[in-house]
Amino acid sequence: MDTVTLKIYGPKKFKFTKKDWFLPEIGSRKYHELTVSEQKTNRMYIRRFVLKTPPETKYTPQVDVLEMVDKEYKSVKYLMIITFSVPKLLYGNSVQEVADTDLAKAVSVLQLSLERAGIHIEKKVLLDARVTAAHFCKNIFLPKDILLQDVLADLQRVDINKTVDVTTKETKNGGQILHIYSGVVERVFYDKVTDAMRTKNKRKDKGYIDYERQVIDEFGLQHTELFRYEYRIKKGQSVQRVVNKALERKPLTWVTFRDLFTDNLNQKILIQSWRELVGRPENQLALIGPTDHFKLLQHIVESSKATGGAHSMNKALIAYGICAIIKDNGAKEFKRLIFKHWNPDHPERLNKKIKEASELTKGLPYSNGIAFVDGQLEAYQLINRPLLSARTV
Repeated sequence: MDTVTLKIYGPKKFKFTKKDWFLPEIGSRKYHELTVSEQKTNRMYIRRFVLKTPPETKYTPQVDVLEMVDKEYKSVKYLMIITFSVPKLLYGNSVQEVADTDLAKAVSVLQLSLERAGIHIEKKVLLDARVTAAHFCKNIFLPKDILLQDVLADLQRVDINKTVDVTTKETKNGGQILHIYSGVVERVFYDKVTDAMRTKNKRKDKGYIDYERQVIDEFGLQHTELFRYEYRIKKGQSVQRVVNKALERKPLTWVTFRDLFTDNLNQKILIQSWRELVGRPENQLALIGPTDHFKLLQHIVESSKATGGAHSMNKALIAYGICAIIKDNGAKEFKRLIFKHWNPDHPERLNKKIKEASELTKGLPYSNGIAFVDGQLEAYQLINRPLLSARTV
C-alpha cells in the first residue's frame, strides 16, 4: 500500500502542544462562543486548520482539522484528517514496499511523527481510525526485453465501463504515465524510477523525495524500469465496499487502519482490481498479443466451427471484425463509434457480441508485457532492502 487517509473524530481523542504550527493557529470553542450565523450554518465545517511544519522537518503526514457544528446537540465537534504515505513514513521512499507484518512499526512511527508536530494521539485511536481513502500499489521490475512504453501502449486500449464516455484516460510526460479514471476509483501506471528522477512539477509522486533518490543511487536503479501499478480508492464508501468484500465482511463495516494490514489484503485487492480491468471481454480483445490478421481470423473460425450452433460463420466474421478493430484502436474508440450511431442506453446487444468474440479468441495469449505483469502480480514478491541488495550482487 501507499497513501492512506484516516479520520478521527475529537476533540477528546487528540490534543495539541504546538498550536502555532497550524494555519490559522488552532484553538477550540464551545457552542455558545459561536456567532449566530455560525450556529445556523449548513456548511460542512466553519473553520479549517492546516498543519504547516518547518521545511527541515522529517517526513510528516498532512493533517487538517475541521471545526464543525452539531445543531442537534448544540455542540462543536472537531474532525482530524490525516493523509500520509505508509512506505515513505517507514522507509523514506516508496520503492520499498510495506509488508502485512509492519502494522506495529507503522502505528508507532505514525504516532512519533505526529508528536514531533505537537499532535498527541494514543496508538489505539490510530489503529481504530477510519480509512476514507487508500492506494494499493505494486512495483514490478521489468526485464530488458519488455519496455514500459509497450506495456502502457497495451493498457491504452482498455476500457472499464459498459458504455462510452465514463472512463477517462490521461497520459503525461510523453506517454510515460497512464491514468484510467472510473468514478471514485483511479488506476495509475508509470515508471517509479523515472518519476522519482523528474523535477517536482513533472512528477506523478510529488511528495518527500530526497531519500527516494538516495535509494535509487544506492542500488543502481537509474537505468532500470520499475513498473508501478496504483489502485486508488478515493472515498470512504468505496473503501468499505472493496476492503470488506476482500475480507468477506458486511459491506457497511467501518474500515480501520489496522484492517489494511490483514494478511494478503493488499495482494488480494490489487489482483482483483487487475482482473476487473484485463478480464472484461472487450479488454481481453484489446490485450491480445501480436498476431497477424489471417492467423487471428483462422483461430476465430476454427473456434466457431468447433463450438457449432446456428450461424457459426456469421458469428466468426462478426467476432473477427470486432476483435480486429478493438485490438488496433482500443475498446473505448470502438464503443464510441458504435454509440455515436446507436443508442448507448441499451448496450446489451453490443456487449453480447463482444463477449462472444472474446470467447472465440480464448487460447490467444496476452502480449508479453501484460502477461509478465500478470504473472508478477500473482507471484507478489515484496520489494525490500534484501531483495534490492540481491539485485546488485
